[in-house]
Amino acid sequence: MYLSRVEINQRKRETLRALASPQILHAAIEACFSSEETVKYRNLWRIDKLNNSLYLILQSEIKPDFTHIIEQFGWIEQKWETKTYDEFMSRLQNGQVWMFRLQANPAHSKNIEKGSRGKVFGHVTIDSQRKWLADRAAKCGFEIVQTPDGNLNFDVAQCETRKFWRQGEMVTLETAVFEGALRIIDEESLLHAMRNGIGRAKAYGCGLLTLARQSDG
Repeated sequence: MYLSRVEINQRKRETLRALASPQILHAAIEACFSSEETVKYRNLWRIDKLNNSLYLILQSEIKPDFTHIIEQFGWIEQKWETKTYDEFMSRLQNGQVWMFRLQANPAHSKNIEKGSRGKVFGHVTIDSQRKWLADRAAKCGFEIVQTPDGNLNFDVAQCETRKFWRQGEMVTLETAVFEGALRIIDEESLLHAMRNGIGRAKAYGCGLLTLARQSDG
């Protein structure tokens, strides 16, 4: 497995269009691989902001070729970073504490009419979005670390409602970026969540969970 990062040029018109419509970015990312690889494996991605720069973060089973991503959304002669991820994931163990970042689509299904298929609604309040993740943590192999005063040590760093067209229909997508500290309680479940993503809308930049060491400060 690989984890890759490439900076995108926010001044390009193509970039602004892609940021407004995740379907454009999804198609561009799938084009980083052959059609056979795209069908066989699930790729997880998101857009991260670091200082004043934007980066495309991609987790994939196959090493990507970002050449056309740079042509569409980057700068001439720009490079990208790709690191193997399997060694890092093999070191994850129960009891370890990590800082985490997750962009997800907090949503729930609700039956509008008796006997009908449930309709999906996004959680729009910070409290409901936090509860959504807290309720799923154990199934995903981790628990949110508590602060000294007994609160869960994580925040919704950013939330957004995106609307875009897909196959002639308007799609409304609620997204939330979660940041905080977790403790691994079931390493196999955590690895499954990391490889397969958490929640819905994985094709549109949601579901990718990444870990980082706690800062010494």
